[in-house]
Amino acid sequence: MAKFNLELIQTNLNKLNIDGWLLFDFRGSNPLAREILDFSKDVHLTRRFFYYIPKSGTPYKIINGIEAHNFNHLPGNERKYSSHATLKEYLKEALSGSKIIAMEYSKLNSIPYLSYVDAGTFEFVKTFDVEIISSANLITLFSALWTESQYNENKEVANSLTEIVDASFSLIKKELLAKNKITEFDVQQFILNELAKRKYFTDHPPIIGVNENSANPHYAPTKDNFKEIKIGDFVLIDLWAKLDKEDGVWSDITWVGYAGETIPEKYINVFNIVRDARNAALNLVKERFASKKELRGYEVDDAARKIINDAGYGKYFIHRTGHSITTSLHGSGPHMDNYETFDDRFILPSTSFSIEPGIYITGDFGVRSEIDVFIHPDGTVEQTGGAKQEELIAILK
Repeated sequence: MAKFNLELIQTNLNKLNIDGWLLFDFRGSNPLAREILDFSKDVHLTRRFFYYIPKSGTPYKIINGIEAHNFNHLPGNERKYSSHATLKEYLKEALSGSKIIAMEYSKLNSIPYLSYVDAGTFEFVKTFDVEIISSANLITLFSALWTESQYNENKEVANSLTEIVDASFSLIKKELLAKNKITEFDVQQFILNELAKRKYFTDHPPIIGVNENSANPHYAPTKDNFKEIKIGDFVLIDLWAKLDKEDGVWSDITWVGYAGETIPEKYINVFNIVRDARNAALNLVKERFASKKELRGYEVDDAARKIINDAGYGKYFIHRTGHSITTSLHGSGPHMDNYETFDDRFILPSTSFSIEPGIYITGDFGVRSEIDVFIHPDGTVEQTGGAKQEELIAILK
């Protein structure tokens, strides 16, 4: 999401005590490298390239001679290879004197979103007597930071999603009180229509889950597979969207409600646990940034998961607490995760992520409460998109 900035990269290499960053790609195998190096999506590259950024001095462009023109926008000592022997010779020259280098690699594949360097290339680079570490924290600086304009444009989307959720619950109430049939698919199509009216983009239809379907985190109704919504049903609504433009950033929220006036205690109890877990995670983020202390993704997951574990529902919380949000819905920045993966990346200013703990009781119902968080450049923590859900919605009240 950020433009190539040699000075910023070298500043952070020095902060992290890394001798250099070796960016590698073969036929689109490393989309992160292409993004960081400002290649357009339609650039035609058919040969391997390496771009080495030392912590000081001039980078090296190790590129195939027939594709060198594609690299004119990048600074560096140009080394055009044609044979495997010359490729090896130029890599040796570039890496000479370096001991610790970063690549798009994750030890033991603990963060698979970053593992783009194949095992053979890893072995090849190791022959130059270097230690390879993950570029994880460097990646955040270039693929996960929002610009001020992206933040400002996102406000409209975030607030609109909350309004659409309210309108969806109102639609359910209206149809049930009128004794009309309404289904998960009907509500889904209503939401898609609302997004289209606002000219928003979504990559998949929203989730509307009733009763046991709400216990499936990735359930979505279709025109051929849906449940009718009836009085006494539990309803989960999860929707996500962004401005319909390449550099638009996403909003992603989940609310839950009960199709009645008085809500049974079993639903209230589980919702309250999930709400408290969400708030515990958000409070941790606020406390750390207020005290200017570092925070890593796994710690946010731990904060939410502890509340659910202590309440006796740990086995029903079956996914990470949150994901990075960028121009990709599940971005390449830190995830709030010590469950599916161990994400020890630093959470940085100008990044956004979801907090969405859940409890899913198979065959009965599932509760998820999802908010989005943005860390301002000065460290101020904002929950975007209006009010967060603090009580289970009594849809017919």
